Amino acid sequence: MKRTEWIMILLLVASSFSAELVAQENLNVLAKKCETEKFDGNVWSEIIYTKNDRTKKFEPTITMISVEFNPTLINEFLEALKKDEDKALQKVERKSSGRTIAFDYSFENADYSFYYGEKGECTGIKIRIPVPKSDSK
Repeated sequence: MKRTEWIMILLLVASSFSAELVAQENLNVLAKKCETEKFDGNVWSEIIYTKNDRTKKFEPTITMISVEFNPTLINEFLEALKKDEDKALQKVERKSSGRTIAFDYSFENADYSFYYGEKGECTGIKIRIPVPKSDSK
């Protein structure tokens, strides 16, 4: 193969990796904000620990973040979703009595659920973020 063909192949591969790295970047920023900033009791997180078979110690495996009754933050998430929605791997709409009650979005490194009230407004968000596995011995 000619040198230019190799360069083109390498650029194509590199661009696909960089596209994955920016997936849901707007939502990630808000999720990190929820983990680090203090809110008035309507944002909370839950960390699920699983015992490592090798080390016999509990390690964090999933972080769950919930946002409710915070219209400002919910609107920030909805704006971020508009920017990142096309990067979702899967979208699921849940309905009850013909009314949409939730949308679930699966991304490369997190899942987001947006819950809707009777008037069609988003009333809450749940975020499920798997914790990268550590290689500790």
